[in-house]
Amino acid sequence: MRRFDEMIKEKFGIEEAGKETCEKCGETYTLYHTPKGTVGACKPCYDKEFIQSLDLPTKDEYRRSKVTGVISELERVTSDLVDATVNNYQPKDKTQVKAKEIAKNYIMNFDKEHSLVLSGNPGLGKTHLAYAIAKGVRKMRDDDGNHYTTLFIKSTDLLQKIKATYHRESTLSEDRILNLIDQVDLLVLDDVGSEYIKKNDDGSETWATDILYKVADMRLGKALVVTTNYNESSLVEKFGNNGPRVIDRLLDNAERHRLEGESFRKNRF
Repeated sequence: MRRFDEMIKEKFGIEEAGKETCEKCGETYTLYHTPKGTVGACKPCYDKEFIQSLDLPTKDEYRRSKVTGVISELERVTSDLVDATVNNYQPKDKTQVKAKEIAKNYIMNFDKEHSLVLSGNPGLGKTHLAYAIAKGVRKMRDDDGNHYTTLFIKSTDLLQKIKATYHRESTLSEDRILNLIDQVDLLVLDDVGSEYIKKNDDGSETWATDILYKVADMRLGKALVVTTNYNESSLVEKFGNNGPRVIDRLLDNAERHRLEGESFRKNRF
């Protein structure tokens, strides 16, 4: 059976005219005599230009779009937080002034490694600052020019979202949520300690503390912002046998700051 290229040459009068080296990539390609003159093209470069003309997302862009999609499913922001920024946080106490300064510095010097823990009584603006940090970092870009990925989520919402994956109709899986938590450049975990933790009689780990331990362990060496109404010893006690391990990981490589003062919410009544 005759080769296809031989039949093409015979039918259209095409003959090889020599070889040429591509100036772009250095590959050698064949030139042909045709009725319209001598022609030839570098296939690798042609293929590359064709793919670029389709404007398809890169692997990294595709991965980031998937991450962003899962974030949109998980993140729940209340109406009072939507417009929160560091600049519109209005401190009433010197510890709150310091917290605002810390938040600004954290955004401007974000390095994907250092963490921050904001503690204090309810109503002092910890959540405001935490969400503002998430928004601020999300607008920043890494060395490759990509926006950082951030997830802001209350600890109670996180547990509820994971528990919901156990239903057959769920569009998410526990592994997918935990993979996201592992991958995002910044995780903001709000109101740690507000979870309902039912201790076992022997003080052993419950499902909730086990999940929190997994999350804290995944974020070791990665940026994490935590807010809580509790102090360290109270959280350790609340989380039972897992307490020391959870708190040790949440505080790893973290700057800690406690806010003081009167609740902002009292002024609304």
